[in-house]
Formats: sequence, structure tokens, C-alpha cells
Amino acid sequence: MYWLRDNAEKKFYFCAESAFPGEGETGNSIAFFSAEAPAATALFPTQTPLEDADLMLRAVQESHLEEHIKPQLHNLLGNNVDVCTTKVGRTGILKHQIFLTSPVPIRQKPYRVSPPKQKVMKELIEDMLKDDVIEPSYSAWASPVVLIPKREGKPRFCVDFRKVNENTVTDAYPIPTIQEILESLSGAVVFSSLDLNSGYWQVEMDPEVREITAFICSHGLFQFKVMPFGLKNAPATFQRLMERALGELKGVICFVYLDDIIIFSSSWEQHSYDVQAVLDKLWNAGLTVNMKKSKLFRTSLKFLGHIVSATGVQVDPDKIEAVQNFPAPTNLKALQRFLGMAGWYHRFVPNFSQIAEPLNALKKKGAKFRWSPECQTAFITLKNHLVKPPVLAHPNLNAPFVVYTDASEIGLGAVLVQKSSYGTEEVLAFASRSLNPAEKNYAATELECLAVVWAVEKWRTYLEGRLFTVVTDHASLLWVFKTTKPSTGLIRWALRLQEFTFTVEYRKGKYNTVPDALARAPTDSLHTTAPVYATVMSAPPKPSKELPISIEALWRRQQEDPECQVLYQQVVEMGQDNDTNPAYIIMDDLLYRCVTLPYKTIYQLYIPPSFRSQLLDYFHQDPLSGHLGRHKTYRRLQHLVFWPKLSWDVREHVKNCATCQRYKPENRKLAGKLQQTQAHRPWEMLGVDLMGPFPKSSKQNVYLLVFVDYFSRWVKLFPHQKCHC
Repeated sequence: MYWLRDNAEKKFYFCAESAFPGEGETGNSIAFFSAEAPAATALFPTQTPLEDADLMLRAVQESHLEEHIKPQLHNLLGNNVDVCTTKVGRTGILKHQIFLTSPVPIRQKPYRVSPPKQKVMKELIEDMLKDDVIEPSYSAWASPVVLIPKREGKPRFCVDFRKVNENTVTDAYPIPTIQEILESLSGAVVFSSLDLNSGYWQVEMDPEVREITAFICSHGLFQFKVMPFGLKNAPATFQRLMERALGELKGVICFVYLDDIIIFSSSWEQHSYDVQAVLDKLWNAGLTVNMKKSKLFRTSLKFLGHIVSATGVQVDPDKIEAVQNFPAPTNLKALQRFLGMAGWYHRFVPNFSQIAEPLNALKKKGAKFRWSPECQTAFITLKNHLVKPPVLAHPNLNAPFVVYTDASEIGLGAVLVQKSSYGTEEVLAFASRSLNPAEKNYAATELECLAVVWAVEKWRTYLEGRLFTVVTDHASLLWVFKTTKPSTGLIRWALRLQEFTFTVEYRKGKYNTVPDALARAPTDSLHTTAPVYATVMSAPPKPSKELPISIEALWRRQQEDPECQVLYQQVVEMGQDNDTNPAYIIMDDLLYRCVTLPYKTIYQLYIPPSFRSQLLDYFHQDPLSGHLGRHKTYRRLQHLVFWPKLSWDVREHVKNCATCQRYKPENRKLAGKLQQTQAHRPWEMLGVDLMGPFPKSSKQNVYLLVFVDYFSRWVKLFPHQKCHC
């Protein structure tokens, strides 16, 4: 018997040996798989799409079955082609509901989109209309749309449901406990995991609440007929659906955790029946399986951050790789970072001080940095302690999770912890990775935001459907994850996290030692994590080189100034969008004032009183400043710095400038009737003005610089392409 693939008709079929075409008889059919089948029946129906058959055959080849048993798996999948398909199913078990805290509709304006992206958005909308995912809407609700770029294919169509989520009653449906699931796998020797095709889109929206999902764009107003990504209670609805669909099988031969289904059996023979039973339940529920992401008949399997096998449950290497691959320090600064990370958990390491003694000796004043064998032994011993219990704990889903993140100019670092019943923090996982060339150009705020998005998505298994806390040493993130202004590109990252429920806390860098150390010693092997793509916003400027003040001195004076500290604490304690001072933000521990203009956003550095006179002298009396008038001096300062009554201070400073009073001509007119300006000889007085813009000339000039002699009325014109230098 031969398994044949017809490339012309894009079909798979099974045929007898006598029917196999001879060499040269046809170019359309090729032998793909040969095995002794129990019966001369087709493994897959003749109408099975080529893509579905390819994926099922790949799943068979990647299984851990022996070669003579694999045909049985072919038969099993061939009997379930309606479930194991790339088509997105549609369940009738339940519909997604939305219960609002206020019935008042929320209507937002559409985000501005470039013409090329408008074309892509139109194609995506047409595809969703064709697939019966959305429909035209007449709703009073409207949420804006954002296109998130992907490395391959069309951008991701994402609706900003954050305003809707804020007005939604939380669904408290329980999520299973990971530890209980893992403990129940004891005794199993073979495992399979199933993933659904666009799981959320297989759940219909209740017709009465579809209007709440309405989204607005330049192509009109539409609403979802299926459960979209980004809704607050979507994980709870999906968990409820899967538990109802699997029914009495849950906890006996399978477990489901959101969109992860694991099937476990005590023997290879029994596993065939168990997989068939689960597929039958999914077929009855109208759900379909994504064979590309599913793994069948495995002796070991990665599930919920662990490796499950017949020998038991092991820690996922990714959770400790960031610490295990931490490089040996090559200088004092690197050593201090490692000891800071290790010292954070010193209470879990017996005899910590004695073990770390060779390393601490290198920190003594006057000591030369010489990495000895004793130092290497202490370094390895401390790393081994950090990745073993009691430092690395098992997750308890009844306790709150906390994600610590940090970013440096070379990498990202994160630690997942949770608070125990005794109030202490227990580490669940470490993570770090290097930055790619594009990410190394990001500003500090963008890197810190990237670290949060990367860490949360990496540990989605633990965090989805629960309230958790993100701790960062970059206070401006308190504002980033709450802003709704589309002018900032960071909103695209914020939208990736709208399905999660979390709060952001600020903690000074000196108290955020562990993720800081991981971020400055990233492990390149963690690049296998799914990348995060985003549009880079115009970065908040570093303190300008034009300022005659060092960054260190400015930070020190801000910390000493009482008025500045009041504003600083308000931003830290109340968040970036607080009602008291909504315009202030903190970047790199410096206080800025954020001013949104029609075409851009500028960040003005807050100047304490002790530096204000020095800056006024610099921007007015410096030889390169040329003693400009108060308006021009104010404009130069305005784009860089801010303090209360800045305009008044500039006016008084220019008004009382002794040099200006002595040498500048008196141009003010006397009160009363208009007076004529008189010139007594040619070239004594010239009038200068700029005219335009005019239609472009052959040399692309659109402006005229005009000079007029007041005495002779002689005119000279100079064409220019620009109105500024």
C-alpha cells in the first residue's frame, strides 16, 4: 500500500501497489509514505486540503512513536480531519457576554493612519467580513484601531478596548492551579498537547452586546460577531468554554489551562483512545485544532513553564538559563552587579557571607581585580544556589504575582516572583535577553516599556486572567500604560498588554538590583522568545548639550529643591496622568514637563531655582547668544527647559541687562501721533522682509528676501528655497 499526494489536484489518497503509476507515466503523483496498513482504506478523505494533510503528516513524523506504530496515528488523524483542520470552528456551547458598570456608550475618535496602512487596513477588514468575523455596525460605541507590524505577513489588526475594559465588570471564573495540574500528571508516560485555531474567534459574541465591540476607522464602523482579542474577560470565557466542552474528561485524561490542552496516559495503547476521546469532545463542541502548534504522542512535553515526562516534572531551562549563563565578572562594576543580585536572596543561601568572601575581597579599597580559582568557585556556588529551592519556588496561583523588569543599553532583564503567606517574595523564574541592532537605538523609555511587554508575554501562562504587579525603576511607565494619545508610538506596546490586568509600581534603581544585573548580562540564547515589534516614538531628549549644567549636578539640585521634590513625589505616588500635575513625567530620575503641540511633543527639563540665573545669563549674555530680545530668548529656553514664571523672569532679565541698555538703540516710538522714519543718506537704513511662499520656480525657489533702502527706495530681491537658515 502507498500513500500518494496529487500535486495537481492538491489531494492525498491511499492506493494499492498495483495502482501505483510506473516510472515516467505521470509527473503529478509521488510516493510520500509507505507502510503496511491494517486495511485498504484512505487515511484522509480525498477532499482533505493539501495544507491540512501536510500538517497532520508533520505531526506524525515529529511524534515519539516507533516507526511501525506511526500508521495507527495516521488512521487516528484521518478519522478526525474535520477537527484537525486549518479552518476556524464556531462553537455553540456558549456566547461571550459583557456586563458594564455604566450603560453610557464610549465613543472615541479613530487614530490617524498613513495612506499605505489604510490600504492594508481595508484588506484586513475585507478578509474579516468574508470570514464572518465582523459585520457593519450602527453602534453608539466606537474604539479606535491600531495596526501592529509583524516580521512576516500583514500587520496585526488590534482594537484599543482599554476604555471598554475599564467599564466592564470583572468575570471571576476560576483559573486552574498549575501545581495541582502538574501533580496530577504523576504516573503518565505519554503526553499530547493541543492548540486551537484562533481560539477566541471560535466563540461567538452575544448579539445583544456586539455593539460594545464596535471599532471605528477611516473605512467605517464595524462590530465583532466573534470574541475579539483584547477584551478583559475573554480568558475567563475561554476557560469556561473549554471546561464545558471537555466535560467529564477533565482531570481524568486531560487538563485545560486557557488555550493549552494536555492529554496524558499511562501507556501508548491507551493514549490513542484518550486522544480520540478529546477530539470527539472538541468536534461535538464545534472547535477545531491547530495542528501546526499541537504536539502528539510525546515522551516529554513543555507545559505551563515546566517539562513533564515519565520521570516527573522538571523546571523549564528557560527559567534559570539567565542566571546559569551569567558571565564571570571581568571588572569591579560587573562584580558589584552580580553580588547585588545574589545578595538580594542571601537569606535563602546558607553561609552566604563565607561563600562570597573571595568575591567581597576584590571590593576592598586598594585591592587589585584578580579573578582567582577561589573567586570562580564562589561564583559558581552562588549561581547554583540561586537556581535551586528554596530560592526557585513552585507557583501558587492563589498568591499575587509580581514582575520585576529592567533594561540596559545591551539587554533586558526580568524576574517573576510572588508573595508568600508570610509576606516574603519567592522567585519563580529569571529571564534575560540581548537587544537586537534596531532595539539598541531605542530611547530609555522605549527600552523599559519593551522589557515589560517581553516579560509579561513570556510568562503569559502565569499572568493571564489574574491581577498582578509590574515593578520598574522607570517612573514614566506609570504614564505610558495609561495614555490614550495616539501621538505616542508606545501605545502599540500598551495595546499588546490590554488583555492583562495589572498595576505598575515605581521603585528606585538601587532597589531593583536583580533585573538590572540580568539586563546588563543578557543571555543570547533567549532570542528564541517571540519578538515584540513596535513603532518607535520620538524619544524624550537627553539633557541638551546646550545647557551649561552637568546631568549629575542637575539631578542633585532637583533632589535638594523642595518644590521639585513635591512634584516628583506627586508623579511617583499618583501616576503620570494624575489630576494635580498631569503634565509632569520622570525620565532617568529627572523631572520633565511634557507639552503636546499640534505636530510633536516636547519635553522641558525642570530647572531648580539655584540654576535659573545661570541659564538666563547663558542664553542671553553669552557671546554666542548675541543679547537677543526677550521673545527670542524665551523661545530658545522654552524648547529645552521650564520653571514657573519663566516668561516673566526672561522679561525682567533682558529688561535689566546693562549691556543691552548701553548699546542697543532706542526703537520705541513716542506716544501720540504716528511718526515718520527718516533716512538722511543712502545705505543709512535698510528694511528687510521675507515674501512668500510663491509657486516654485525652475530652480525650486518659493521665497523672496527683500531689501529696501529707506533713502533711495532702491530694492534688491534674493530668491530662496526655504524661509529659514
